[in-house]
Amino acid sequence: MIWRLRRETGCFRYGKIILIFSLTVSLPFLMSCGKEPEYKDPADVVAVRDLNVETSTTFQTIAGFGGANQMWGTQFPSKEEIGKAFDDGENGLGFSIFRVRIASNPEEWPLIIEVAKEAQSYGANILASPWSPPASLKTNTDEVGGRLEPGNYQAFVDHINAFLSLMEDNEVDIYAVSVQNEPDIEVSYESCDWFAADMRDFIKEYGSQINVKLAAPESFNFNQSYSDVILRDDEAAANVDIVAGHIYGNGQAPYPLAESMGKEIWMTEYLLNLNTGNTGATPWAERSNEDKWEETFEMLLTLHTAMENNWNAYIWWYLKRYYSFIGDGTEGTTEGEILKRGYAFSHFSNYIRPGYQRVDVSMSNDFGLRMTAYHGDGKTVLVIINESSTRVRNLNLVVDGVVAQSADYYVTNFNRSREQFTVNKIDGNALIDALPESVTTVVIND
Repeated sequence: MIWRLRRETGCFRYGKIILIFSLTVSLPFLMSCGKEPEYKDPADVVAVRDLNVETSTTFQTIAGFGGANQMWGTQFPSKEEIGKAFDDGENGLGFSIFRVRIASNPEEWPLIIEVAKEAQSYGANILASPWSPPASLKTNTDEVGGRLEPGNYQAFVDHINAFLSLMEDNEVDIYAVSVQNEPDIEVSYESCDWFAADMRDFIKEYGSQINVKLAAPESFNFNQSYSDVILRDDEAAANVDIVAGHIYGNGQAPYPLAESMGKEIWMTEYLLNLNTGNTGATPWAERSNEDKWEETFEMLLTLHTAMENNWNAYIWWYLKRYYSFIGDGTEGTTEGEILKRGYAFSHFSNYIRPGYQRVDVSMSNDFGLRMTAYHGDGKTVLVIINESSTRVRNLNLVVDGVVAQSADYYVTNFNRSREQFTVNKIDGNALIDALPESVTTVVIND
């Protein structure tokens, strides 16, 4: 059976009028104008390609996906914006982790209570990271740089636990705390430098006193040689629950040592902004939508790689920023509006929920597609990234040897923002296409 659709359409984009055309097509996927190529002649039959998911072959358990609060000042996301970020319904991005800062000055701690409570009301787990211990505890008595005096390790633990107590008194449950944000890079803003051996000793001697899960070391580029120093000390490793790191420059790789020890692996910060922070760079508002979409694809590939590495969580930098997921009103964005990059990220965050397990997915010829699959809550979720400019057609959804009876799928590309479709059975197959330069999430009910 071949479906035929006769479609007349037109398009207006960037001030250029595209001529109206009429086209007969043969596949069950509607097209829009823009960067997507048109269908070939109906006589060009493409063989069905089984996309096989095996839920019995399992990998890591997902802890979640998230973003960070603004770390300084008081202009945090509004209640409505938190809802857009953390609601996993049709109108939200489905975040499940919220990262906040443990200020070096305790007088700032109350500032984050309301925004943290709001995120928590959606079920989010909260990760709190210090950028610096109190300046008085450091070798240079300054919030920038310097090291924590070993004689002040206990005072730093007391500082963290006082933060936790204040949050608890205000009905905010902190899920985990980090020892230090990016201890292995010198910067000109609030920071603290740690040698790996010093962090090992701190965690070994004092980590058990911290009253929630402990994450470390949040290396700038997930430097495994740094975290290995901690993990190879049995007493220190016993006090670490989450091996955390960032991926600036590099650092995306499997971590078999951490896995073998039963540690969760979290990517806790990353951002891409077309280098607009560099002196002389073209402002974001002046960059083309094509440039922004290309960089969004870079983000998607880091998400995919993190999952293939068996990492448990992925946390972006600010959830509200012009280069992030919700507009902040600068660089041509509308404050509070979900951005294209947010919709792209939500192909992971909105459908792959905490507790889901990554499972095996394969195809006899993957045509360059990046695919991962997950299972939980009676659902199988596939995320398919097609980097190429070629449409990959007739992907048949097969779970544990059985063709999917029903499924919904969501597509984001240059022209679409998490647009929803329903898979239809055609000649006993459940077929979808992977559009060029797109991310597609398929949700199949068991």
